[in-house]
Amino acid sequence: MNMLREGFAEAWRLVSTGDAVVFHALGVSLLCSTLAVLLAALVAVPYGAWLGLQRPRGRSAHLFLLRLGLSVPTVVIGLFVYMLLTRRGLLGDLHLLHTLAAIVVGQTLLAFPLLASLVHGATAALDPVVLESARTLGAGRIGAVRMALGEVRPALATAFLAAFGRCVTELGIVLMVGGGLKLETRTLTQAIQLEISRGEFGLALAPALLLLVVAALVTLLSMRLERGGRR
Repeated sequence: MNMLREGFAEAWRLVSTGDAVVFHALGVSLLCSTLAVLLAALVAVPYGAWLGLQRPRGRSAHLFLLRLGLSVPTVVIGLFVYMLLTRRGLLGDLHLLHTLAAIVVGQTLLAFPLLASLVHGATAALDPVVLESARTLGAGRIGAVRMALGEVRPALATAFLAAFGRCVTELGIVLMVGGGLKLETRTLTQAIQLEISRGEFGLALAPALLLLVVAALVTLLSMRLERGGRR
């Protein structure tokens, strides 16, 4: 009990005084996760909408690959990115390993299948009347897709939040490609792992508490959006 009490006291001290290392890790986590989700969405949203609305030939193969991507451990994604960015890798000349860019690349690959799957599910369940109405009004293919996406806005927002939550709480990718550099590439999850490995329970609790706050906010936003969508 003493260790737990002392750990929470130390964690609260770090959070309440705005410890630079802890809050820098928070900033890195939020920045990398946000950029990764936005980059993944550039391809995942139109791709998922295409699968859901057009139902192309071979759709089952696409869905299989997306679901396979959902089940791949993050450390495997990290290993793949590491192999690309290491000095002997295909993109080694860019010197991106152990940078924020490397974390964003890995988390983009993590977010893509989740976003695409959720967008596919939302658009596939859409009433066909929506597309028929769009065509009747003279909207082209792109215009019809825009109208369809507008109809599933709450589901899209929930998909973005789910992808963000997945990225901000992952550890495998940042361990492999981030390097955990203090005040540079260290994220909240990596800070927790590092301090626990040193036996610093209180120092590990501080980023853990911040991560719980972020996760709680994402969950509350998702629940609110779901209720709004049902109305």
